[in-house]
Amino acid sequence: MNADWALEGHVHRGCGGRYARRTENITIKVSGMAATVERSLYRCDACGDDQYTVEQREDAEQKAIDSIRSYYELLTPKEIRRFRESTQLTPEQFGHLLWGTPRGVVEGWEKGRYLQNQQADQLIRSLMDPDELKRRAAKAGVVLPPPPEQIAMSSLEEPVPATEP
Repeated sequence: MNADWALEGHVHRGCGGRYARRTENITIKVSGMAATVERSLYRCDACGDDQYTVEQREDAEQKAIDSIRSYYELLTPKEIRRFRESTQLTPEQFGHLLWGTPRGVVEGWEKGRYLQNQQADQLIRSLMDPDELKRRAAKAGVVLPPPPEQIAMSSLEEPVPATEP
């Protein structure tokens, strides 16, 4: 049985009424931002008791996250991960550049488990400026790897022969 329809037509034990699928508009807050979305639920036609499946709750939360991300033009999880990987930093190092954000939070942003707030998003975007990235890395004590073109050039250089004492 599809979990989304699990309660449709079932008898409410408390009053004997039957559950029917309905929708409602709710406001969900995530990371200090809010979005109003439509959520499905099951309501007893006799007493008005409301029941929600896990899928209905998760669907509403995902709609809210998508709405907030779109409204505030926040970076997507893929964009955050792509940028971090382009800097060749680990999630832990990247977090140090974001004023000590824990590695798990950075990984959560990259996997879409967490939604970064506007301030964190602006902070990540500020690191896209190479000069700001270098400044923040120096301040946080994070050693930046050499840019890929510098690595490529150094591999083309002739090795310096050892001099005899």
